[in-house]
Amino acid sequence: MSKEENKDLTKDPIEDISEKYLIFTVENRRYALPSKIISEVAVLEKVFPLPLVPEYVKGIINRYSIPYVLIDINYLLSEGLSNASKVIVLKEEVDKLALLIDDVTDIADLFQNQFIKTEAVENNIAGAVHACFEWKGNPVFCIDTDELLGRIKNDFDRL
Repeated sequence: MSKEENKDLTKDPIEDISEKYLIFTVENRRYALPSKIISEVAVLEKVFPLPLVPEYVKGIINRYSIPYVLIDINYLLSEGLSNASKVIVLKEEVDKLALLIDDVTDIADLFQNQFIKTEAVENNIAGAVHACFEWKGNPVFCIDTDELLGRIKNDFDRL
């Protein structure tokens, strides 16, 4: 076996697989979500308010006759309410949620070795961010969807 063939056998096959991420902005910060959990990005239309919900829940939006809970992700990340006008609609298999965002910046094809795992990037977003990477000279924070969805579910369970 040649050195090249042997070198290929020692490579981690996971590092060779890339995954697409949607990069978006919320209050001048860049965040990313794996595209596999996103159904669509849309302009915010009519929001139907809901009573007795956490402050970050703006209400319900209707996408193709399916109701989605609209979450102000800025409130969850930095405890400030947003006036954003676009939404990321998550796939129904993930949850019937839509996240309020400012704008879509890019779509990135990333390999695992491009991520830097984070313990605490900033105090108020540490729990919702599990990694970051640099994209076109800017830091991008990867949102931990499991943690974020868990936090939302826990808040609703307490109601």
